[in-house]
Amino acid sequence: MLAINTNLLRILLYSIFILYGSSAFAQSNDNFKKLQEISFDQIFQEKQKSKSNSKPQQQEEQIELSINDSIFKLFDVDIDLTLGEISFDTSWGDPVANPQIRANRASNLFGPVRHNADGSVRWHRGFDYYAPQGTPVYAVGDGVVSLIQNHPDYGHCVLITHKRPKRIYYSFYAHLSTVSVKYGEKVRKGTTLGKSGITGNAYNLSGKDEHLHFEYRTSPKHGDRKQENPNAIVKTKFYSADPKNKWQANVKVKKKESFSLF
Repeated sequence: MLAINTNLLRILLYSIFILYGSSAFAQSNDNFKKLQEISFDQIFQEKQKSKSNSKPQQQEEQIELSINDSIFKLFDVDIDLTLGEISFDTSWGDPVANPQIRANRASNLFGPVRHNADGSVRWHRGFDYYAPQGTPVYAVGDGVVSLIQNHPDYGHCVLITHKRPKRIYYSFYAHLSTVSVKYGEKVRKGTTLGKSGITGNAYNLSGKDEHLHFEYRTSPKHGDRKQENPNAIVKTKFYSADPKNKWQANVKVKKKESFSLF
């Protein structure tokens, strides 16, 4: 009798394990919404229990950064570098027809141009071009469509791989409302990739803040954080009117001045 009860107990425990495992598996595959349900407060409280010389505000920023990095890495995919061909046209264009920086503020340029609530510096990893919803978005150079994605932060986004004789460049376009190209499609400089929008974390923006977020990358993956100044590849260059000013949100932008030898 004892042996029978033990076997029944084993079967019962095994059934519970199967049901729990199935439930956990279902949760892990229940889209990005489940990831957002993670309690930030709970994580912060657990971190606070551990002894550290860091200030509480610094701890909070570190936790937030690690969560964001996890989100970026979660949406990383391997880019197929066998796609596309080397282009000997090394010229570049602009991602919008009439390039202007969002709100004409230097805080929408690339670099350590933004600040957190406590005044600490925060990087912006691209250019925000003013682009009302529905503005056509163009490839800045010849290349191949290497990624089309709906990302929680970037919204509808496209990545183009640009193969040049000596190196590979990546251009990235975010917050699109529509995408008009397909994965693996070859594009030329000026090809329409889609239209601007307010997808991703730009969902609550309107008017002069509607924009195209554009990045120049040396690595295609979001989580690698290998963005560089877009001025390296775009046709129209933008700079801070006062780069030494601590508060770039109060500084205007200027275009590269043209000159002539004649």
